[in-house]
Amino acid sequence: MKHLKIEENSSGTDWDMVRKAICSGYFHNAAKMKGIGEYVNLRSGIPCVLHPSSAIYGLGFTPDYVVYHELIMTSKEYMHYVTAADPRWLAETGPMFFSVKRAYG
Repeated sequence: MKHLKIEENSSGTDWDMVRKAICSGYFHNAAKMKGIGEYVNLRSGIPCVLHPSSAIYGLGFTPDYVVYHELIMTSKEYMHYVTAADPRWLAETGPMFFSVKRAYG
């Protein structure tokens, strides 16, 4: 970084910046919660579940949207290397695939 004269910036404790950066690279691997512990890939419709070794799996809270690095197929399609995602980030980083609809009421 010093050689290229690029200033270093830190996100500090703002993990949302890191998760948003991950979403920008893996938006094509986004999934939405379908049921208890079940997700469905937003682009392909493939049903998938959290891998038991995932930190999110034992958290006691399952996010509505996630992005993952890879699927591991055994008896089910398991998402590996998963992080929670905000649907607005998906619409922002992958506008050709996602959009946010406002609820009226």
